[in-house]
Amino acid sequence: MKLSFLTLSCLAFAVTATPVKLNFVEGDAPLEKRASETVYLSNCNILGTPVYSQINYYSNGANSQNGEQPDDTCYYPLSGYVNWEGNVVSCSFSGGATFTSHIDTDAQSRALYTYAGWGTNPYHSFNCYKDNFRLLYKFGSYPVTCYSVYYCRQA
Repeated sequence: MKLSFLTLSCLAFAVTATPVKLNFVEGDAPLEKRASETVYLSNCNILGTPVYSQINYYSNGANSQNGEQPDDTCYYPLSGYVNWEGNVVSCSFSGGATFTSHIDTDAQSRALYTYAGWGTNPYHSFNCYKDNFRLLYKFGSYPVTCYSVYYCRQA
């Protein structure tokens, strides 16, 4: 077997090369995927009876998939559900930020997970999508169960 001078030189260099140490700070990843804020327009029941609607804020939408409590909630004190479709619906969170939704009139006739409208808060614009009425979370001793009607993510 005949090896060229170039191949032998590269092989010799690889064998004698000094390893390079990478100094990453403990716990810091060199590349990171950012969490996505998610806002839910939800309807809540007590023992199957419609009680009220609310808007739920999750700073990381991945933390809204297994019954986790939202980071903040804006409650509508009305009896019964808010009509999300065809109305401008606003609600202020405890920190003072107001979320305003603009869900299209025909949004409930669209396929699941498709565009349904938009929303805003003082920091971002959001695109809203039809959800499947999945259980978002429960709370209280009754319990109150809240279901996702629409979810909104940063545009």
